[in-house]
Amino acid sequence: MTVTADNDVAVHLINLLIVDDHQMVRDGIKVMLQSKKDVFQFIIDEAENGEEAVKKVMRKPYDVILLDYQMPDMSGAQTAENILKYQPRTKILALSNYDELSFVERMIASGTRGYVLKNIEPTQLLAAIKTILENKTYYSNEVSNKLLDAAGKKAVDQILEKHGLTKRELEVLQMIAQEMTNEEIAERLFVGKRTVDTHRQNLLNKLHAKNTVGLIKAAYKLELVK
Repeated sequence: MTVTADNDVAVHLINLLIVDDHQMVRDGIKVMLQSKKDVFQFIIDEAENGEEAVKKVMRKPYDVILLDYQMPDMSGAQTAENILKYQPRTKILALSNYDELSFVERMIASGTRGYVLKNIEPTQLLAAIKTILENKTYYSNEVSNKLLDAAGKKAVDQILEKHGLTKRELEVLQMIAQEMTNEEIAERLFVGKRTVDTHRQNLLNKLHAKNTVGLIKAAYKLELVK
């Protein structure tokens, strides 16, 4: 819903639910949101646990729900899953003190649209809310970096599995792509030159390459080097 403020600027009314088991946290979030009235005007409700949040959702639709990850009776992920059964179009933003990858992945899997930390600045929180309302995702910088690192590791694991390479062979391949000699690779890895020779031969066999040029082409094809 859109209303017009005194300065004739369109302001969007947002029904928002804060779910957190700490009153101080809920109060702090409310202060942040109420300090940013130039774009959104928030109609704010509160719930101190997952069970109460689900009951509120069953009675009233919400545009946005700010949801704590760790609560005593029902986890944030479980709460998100239950909420989305009743209000599948509601945008849920996880708000947590924890940036552990397992927590983030669990909340993403439950259907949340973003994950930010509780030390977020008011302007960033407003940006996060605006972003998820546009059907996009929003993650704080710390969380984004962890997700990117995990995605990179997953990609490497997929390469290893697909081509039957070991992590050491992958490491040697990257060095070959950097035009390092066997002697230089051996020195970098603190192994003998004969060991590097063996790794190189294994790479030739597994990647069906005929020579060093073929290995370098394979490295670029696998996006191991840019």
